[in-house]
Amino acid sequence: MPTQLAPAEVRTTETPPPPSAGTPARVRGRMNTPRLYWLVATGLVVLGLLAGTATVAAVRERSALIEDVASASGPVSVDAQTLYRALADADATAATAFLAGGAEPAKLRQRYLDDLARATAALTVALRDAGDADAARLRVVADQLPVYTGLVETARSYQRLGVPLGGAYLREASALMQQTLLPASAQVFDSTQRRVGGEQRDASGFPWLVALLALVTAGALGAAQVLVARRSRRVLNPGLVAASLVLTLALLWSAAALTVSANRLETGQRDGTDLVSTLANAGRASLQARANESLTLVARGGGAEFEKTFGKQIAELTGTNGWLASALAQAPEGDRELIQSARDEAARWQELHGQVRELDDGGDWDKAVELATATGDKDLSSVFGRLDAAIIGALDIANERVDRQADAAAGALRGLAAGLVLLTLGLVAGVVLGFRPRIGEYR
Repeated sequence: MPTQLAPAEVRTTETPPPPSAGTPARVRGRMNTPRLYWLVATGLVVLGLLAGTATVAAVRERSALIEDVASASGPVSVDAQTLYRALADADATAATAFLAGGAEPAKLRQRYLDDLARATAALTVALRDAGDADAARLRVVADQLPVYTGLVETARSYQRLGVPLGGAYLREASALMQQTLLPASAQVFDSTQRRVGGEQRDASGFPWLVALLALVTAGALGAAQVLVARRSRRVLNPGLVAASLVLTLALLWSAAALTVSANRLETGQRDGTDLVSTLANAGRASLQARANESLTLVARGGGAEFEKTFGKQIAELTGTNGWLASALAQAPEGDRELIQSARDEAARWQELHGQVRELDDGGDWDKAVELATATGDKDLSSVFGRLDAAIIGALDIANERVDRQADAAAGALRGLAAGLVLLTLGLVAGVVLGFRPRIGEYR
């Protein structure tokens, strides 16, 4: 119940009370109380509708961006990762299998075929969902992949027949992979990662327009209550008090939901998207280094350029500011053990590679190949396999974190838009119910 300071004066004709001290002189001079009430009520309704519409639009826009991260950009990014990794692994596996000579080990042959199957599947899905620019890059991959596999099969045939020309075909195939297929795939991955990061930033930004309109509406609502209290000599106006409570509820709900959503997206970007980019680059460097390590041996003394490229790629992987060191610095506590194990295996790989080079450079090519292709637990193939598995495991965790945080961000906004529509209508109703009896007193 409102607290009544004095009986309201019911007027049948326009007999405006003396102007209050808080009313601007210009308004007092040319506007009576009912018209002033109409003007203020109309202004509050317009402000409330503007604030409500802007907030609902902002919530819907953020929800759409989050939905895109979870259902479009994010999956395309994962497909691009899969495509790149499958192609790079196929290239490294083909080179390693070639070193075995004659009929390559069935395990390596199957791994190569599985890589091609994964690459083809990822390429098909990525082409379906990619934008125009990425689709053009993916079509390059689609056009050149059969050329690559044809060169590998030719190299394999010559190798089985014992014709030295097989090495030249394999080097041509690897050049096509590293100079055309992998760069195109990497550009698609980088493009999708930038889009995911941009959408995460846009969806977690501060809603300045919404905040400004909400504050203006709250200030106008407070000023209106002071005006009505002075003119009507009633401390509280139930309709305007109800409108203020509705506005407060809308502000608290919106602030809480938007803050939680923004925090989830920021976590998803920092511990997910950014970490995925770093780990994907670590995977690129390791797989290409493995291919160049094998190609150095395939060249039989003529692989200085491959060895130089290997040194550059292994430095990118294991250097003080390399990809694995960066991933370790970026990763949450729970991911670090896996990334540290990748660093340890990379260090063992470098030691074993040094032994391979020592044998090859000393003229013992057969021993060098035997060491490079041995499959014991402590041999180079197993060490590289554990390094690759650790990177893949860390990538899977980071990708899952992006999806999980996007789902949580979407959940924080769920129901907010519909609730804000109802609260906006409630605010408008409160303003109307607050001013209607006061205006009626002057009829």
